[in-house]
Amino acid sequence: MKLALAVAVLLLCGCGSHTTHREVLHVHVHGAARNLPVTEGCFLLLRSNVVGGGWMTYCLERFINDPGPNVTVLDSGRVTFALPTHTVRARVRVTTKFGPDGEHAIQKLRGAVAGGGTITGGGPYVEAPPGRVGASNLRYTIRLGA
Repeated sequence: MKLALAVAVLLLCGCGSHTTHREVLHVHVHGAARNLPVTEGCFLLLRSNVVGGGWMTYCLERFINDPGPNVTVLDSGRVTFALPTHTVRARVRVTTKFGPDGEHAIQKLRGAVAGGGTITGGGPYVEAPPGRVGASNLRYTIRLGA
């Protein structure tokens, strides 16, 4: 009877179980991106404003295909979010599908956060001329932790 009572107490309180707290951040990047001076290892370096404060910097390291009508561009690099409450760094892979005009595009991003976690998201943006983001409406979900 005592053993049954002890097991019941453990099950009810969750004692002895391991739960992982994963903080989730929702980040909205909106507007034009500013091209920063290229650094070693970054083919293109872009900085964008985050709605609610802060900024995002993307270092494009590798890419396949150039932007153009009905083209899919694949690239990879590093992203840093400097937010009011967090600084998040991640390695990412990006798939961008350009429309018939070669300027309007839809981005899909996936990656791994430094220190554990994931990042996913994307959205529409306008790139004209190539390498210059004139408008964006990108939303990312960042899951921190292991």
